Amino acid sequence: MELKKYQLQVIKDLDRFLELLIEKQNISKAYNALWNEKGINVGIDGMPPYNPELAGVPQVCFKVPTGGGKTFLAANSLKPIFASMPHIHPKAVVWLVPSDAILSQTYKTLTDKNHAYRKKIDVDFGNKVEVYSKQQLLNGQNFNPTSVSDNLSIFVLSYDSFRTSKKDGRKAYQENGSLLPFVRFKQDSSNLLEDTDETALIQVIRKLNPVVIVDESHHATSKLSKEMLQNFNPSFVLDLTATPKKGSNIISFVDARQLKAENMVKLPVIVYNRKSQEDVFISAVSLRRKLELEAVQGQKNGGKYIRPIVLFQAQPKNNADSTTYEKIKHTLMEMGIPESEIAIKTANKDELKNIDLSSLDCNIRYIITINALKEGWDCPFAYILATVANRTSSIDVEQILGRILRLPNTKKNESEVLNLSYVITSSNAFYATLDKVVVGLNAAGFTSKDYRVDDCEDVVDERQTTQEVNSQTELLLDNIQVGNNDKDIDELDGLNVELMKMQLEKLENESAETGKEDSSVSSNAINDMLEHAKSQNELYWQEFQETEENYVPVPPEVGDKMKHYKLNQLFADEASSMEIPQFMIETGRSLFSEHVQQPLSKENLYAGFSLLDKDTVIDFDSVDSEIARIDIDDSDAMPKAWKLQGFDNQNVKKWFDEQPSDRKIRLCKDMIIKKLSKNNAVNDRDLDIYVDRIIQNLTEDQLTDMEQTPGIYALKINKKVNSLLNEYAKKMFYEWVEQDKISCMPSYKLPREISPTNTIASIPKSLYSEEENFDTEYERKVVMELSSLNNVRWWHRNIARKGFSINGAINAYPDLMVKTESGKLLLIETKGDQLENLESKEKAETGAKWAEMAGRMYKYYMVFETKNPGYNGAYSYEEFMRIVKEL
Repeated sequence: MELKKYQLQVIKDLDRFLELLIEKQNISKAYNALWNEKGINVGIDGMPPYNPELAGVPQVCFKVPTGGGKTFLAANSLKPIFASMPHIHPKAVVWLVPSDAILSQTYKTLTDKNHAYRKKIDVDFGNKVEVYSKQQLLNGQNFNPTSVSDNLSIFVLSYDSFRTSKKDGRKAYQENGSLLPFVRFKQDSSNLLEDTDETALIQVIRKLNPVVIVDESHHATSKLSKEMLQNFNPSFVLDLTATPKKGSNIISFVDARQLKAENMVKLPVIVYNRKSQEDVFISAVSLRRKLELEAVQGQKNGGKYIRPIVLFQAQPKNNADSTTYEKIKHTLMEMGIPESEIAIKTANKDELKNIDLSSLDCNIRYIITINALKEGWDCPFAYILATVANRTSSIDVEQILGRILRLPNTKKNESEVLNLSYVITSSNAFYATLDKVVVGLNAAGFTSKDYRVDDCEDVVDERQTTQEVNSQTELLLDNIQVGNNDKDIDELDGLNVELMKMQLEKLENESAETGKEDSSVSSNAINDMLEHAKSQNELYWQEFQETEENYVPVPPEVGDKMKHYKLNQLFADEASSMEIPQFMIETGRSLFSEHVQQPLSKENLYAGFSLLDKDTVIDFDSVDSEIARIDIDDSDAMPKAWKLQGFDNQNVKKWFDEQPSDRKIRLCKDMIIKKLSKNNAVNDRDLDIYVDRIIQNLTEDQLTDMEQTPGIYALKINKKVNSLLNEYAKKMFYEWVEQDKISCMPSYKLPREISPTNTIASIPKSLYSEEENFDTEYERKVVMELSSLNNVRWWHRNIARKGFSINGAINAYPDLMVKTESGKLLLIETKGDQLENLESKEKAETGAKWAEMAGRMYKYYMVFETKNPGYNGAYSYEEFMRIVKEL
C-alpha cells in the first residue's frame, strides 16, 4: 500500500519539522521555520504561535479529514520520529484512542501481519515489532526489558484507561509483580511519579519515554487529558484529528480537494429534501437499488464488488427509541425488503457484531441506527443517509454523516454516481437541517463547500443570518395544516405503507402510467436525482479546478485571515492564460490516455541508482572545521531541543564507552546507516554493503576516531552518497534529454493571487498588487532598472519553494520573471560575485538548457554583479542590461 500524494506531503512535513528541530535546537523556532518555508507567517494573519503545553516535548498535529488515512499516516510517521532520536532510545509507542470501538479496530489492524498498516511498520523496523493490549502489558505477556530493547513496542490503549483523577483504583497505577524486571531497567528514578510503586505499569511506560500517538486528539483537551499525557513522560506527541481544537500545533493540513483528487472520499454530499416520510423511504430504497445496478454493471466491466447500503437514522423518542427503529424495520419489510437485508445498530442492539459488511456473502443493504455509528465504524459501501424524524424537526445528522464519506476501494468508479454520497430528508425545518449537514461535514474535517442540494429553491443562502433562517422555518411550521398535526407528532405511525409499496413496485417496473398518487416520487424521479447529482458533481469539481491556482495548504480559518495580493488588472488576462514550460517526462499509460506527461522530479532521475558499483573514496583525514564541530553524540543523535528523559549526553557516552570494541564498530555502523537510510533513493541493502566496504577500508586510527566521533563519519559518508546521487541525476538528465525522454512543455500556471509575508509595492509594473520583498539590495537594483525600460511590460518576484522552478537535475528557482512588450518571458537569477561556485554553474547550465528547449520566446539569465564566470547561461549585470534593452 503506497502513500497517496497528499500523504507523502504530510510525511515530508514531519521529516522537515524533525530536521529543523535538530537544526534550530528549539521547538518553537522549528515550527516557525517550517511554516515560513511554506510562505506562511506565524502570528498575526497566519498560523497561531506554537503552544508549548508539554514543556520540552514536541507536540504536533496532522489535520486530516475523515477518510484521509490517519492511521496509515501514523504508521508511516514512526520511522522518521525514532530516526531523529539516539540510537539506544527504546522504540516504545503509546497509541491512544478515544473509544472501545476504535481500540478494538486499531489493535486488530496493528496485530494483523497481513494488513497494509502492519506491513509498513514491519518493513520500517525489520519485522522487530510487538503490539500489546493493556491486559498483556499488565500481565507482562512477552513484555520485558529484553523485548523492549530489541523491538518496536506499540501499546494500544484507550484514554479512559489512564485519564482519571482516582489513580488508586486503577491497575495501571498499582504495584505489579509481573513488571518487576523493569525495576533494574534504567535505574534513574528521577522521572518516576511520586506515591506510585516502581513496578506499576505507568512507571514502566514513563521509563521508556515513549512516542505518543493521540488518535482523534480533539477528544483529549481536558485538564485530565493533559495530565494523562504528562504522566506518560512522552518524548514526542503526534496528534491526529480532522478537527483540531484551539492550541493544536498543526504542521500539516489536508483538505477535501486533496482527498477527492486521490479518490478517498465520496464528495460532494448531495442533499435531497422530500415532501413526506413516504417519499424518504421510496427515494432511499429506489436510489439504493439504482446505485446497485450501476455497481453490478461496473463489476461486469472489470470493477470491484460494491453493494450500496442505506443508513436509516431514527429519531430518539425519549427512552422508547426501540419503538422508532423497530417501526422503520417493519416499514421496510412491509415494502418488500427481506429481513436478511436489514440490520439494527443502536446503543442497546447491535446486529452488526462480527459481520463483514464488505463480504460478498453479506446481504445487508439497510442499517437502522440513531447515532451509534460514530468514530470507529467505517463501511465504504454506505452511500445514503436517510433521516426519518418528524418533519417539524431539524435532522441531527452531524454524528454519523462522516460514515458515508469513504469511497470504496479508494478508486474512482467509472459511474460518477458511485463517487458521491447522498442525504435524504423530509424536514420542514430544512434550513436548520442543512446547518446540521454543515456541522457534520465540519466534524469530518470538511466545509460547507462540500455539499449540494437537489433544488435551487431549497438552497440556503450562506449569507442569511440565523434570525432569517429561524423566521423562515417558523413560517413553514405555521403553514402546516391542522389536519396533519397528529401525523407530525409521530409520522411513522401514519405512513401509508401500502401506497408506498405500490409506488415502489411502479418504480421497479418503470410503469409508463403514473396515475393519481399522494407521493411526489414519479417513475422518473430516481433518474432525475442521479442526473442532478452528476451535474452538481461537475460543478463541484469545476469550482475546485478554478481555485487550484490559489490553493494555500493551510487550514481555511488561517487562509481566510492571510493577506492575498491579486494580479494587477492590466495584466490579469494575459498572465492567467500563460503556461510556462517545465521539463516533463512520460510516465506511461493511464485509463484515459496512451501517454501521461508529468513534471520531471529528482526521484525520476534517481531511478536505477545503485551504490554497489560506486567508489568508496572519502578523505576522513581532512575534516573541515564546520563538520568537526558536529558530533552525533552531542547533536544529531542527541537532540537537545526536547526532553529525552534518561537519555542525556552523559548516559549515552557512558553506555557507549562500556561496549566492547567490535560492538562499538557495529553500533557506529548502525548509527551511520540510520542517518543515511532516510534517503529513499538509496536501497537499504545496498547501503548496508556500501558502509561495510567503507569501514573495511578504514585504518586502525580511523576506526578509533570513528568510535570517538561517529557523527563526523556519518556526515562524511552522507555527503559522499549525496554527491554520487547528484552526479547520477545529472548524467541521467542530459542522457534522457538527448534520447528525447525529457521534453519541455507548457505546465506551470501563475496563481491569480499570492500571499507573501513580507511585501513591497513601490516599484511600477509589478505583476501583482504587491510582490514579495527582495533578499538583497542588488536584486532591488536589477528590478528598478528593468521597470524603467520601455520594452518591459511587467515583472514578478518569484517565491522560492512555492513559485515556478526549473526542474532539472538541480531545481532552480529564478528570482525574477520579466515579460517584454514583444511577448518574451525572461527568467532571471541574481547572484552576488561571491556566489560563483559549482552549484551556480549547474543551475545556470540547467537554465540555459531549459531556455533552449522551451523555444525562442523564453530566455534564462544568471546575472552576476560585475563579472561573467564564463559558463553557459551566466552574464555580468552590464552584459545582461545591454541584451535586455534590445529584446
